[in-house]
Amino acid sequence: MDFLKLIFIVLPGLLLLLGLILVGLSLAASIRRQRSMAGWSHGSATVTGNLHGKDGPGSNGRDRFAASYEFEDAAGKRWLGQSDIYSQDQAIIGQRIAVRYNPANPAESTLPVFVVARGRLATGLLLVLFGAGAITMFASLSW
Repeated sequence: MDFLKLIFIVLPGLLLLLGLILVGLSLAASIRRQRSMAGWSHGSATVTGNLHGKDGPGSNGRDRFAASYEFEDAAGKRWLGQSDIYSQDQAIIGQRIAVRYNPANPAESTLPVFVVARGRLATGLLLVLFGAGAITMFASLSW
């Protein structure tokens, strides 16, 4: 009987652990992205267009858009940039948006957003909830 109790605690524990790993992996890329832009300057840009596509991560065959923009660095020199973040909505041409750029090389710029792998995060959170719930349920019934 003790072996059966152990199984009902260990298996949900593994689900919980797998869920925590998936949540961590989904957030790790965003944290690395934020750290790589730590010394970058903030600026304001004007949207000049939208790159349109149907492929890429998370598109599922749907239309995806990435803003093209123009901004000025601290010295007043104009630069063109292309967002590396795709979204379901088109940016409005002429709209002002926030950007971050590398002061050593302003050709490197991006939108200052926190990107999360939503599918992996959602799966991880579900596994955490089911694992924690099952551990709680089985632990309260077993002892």
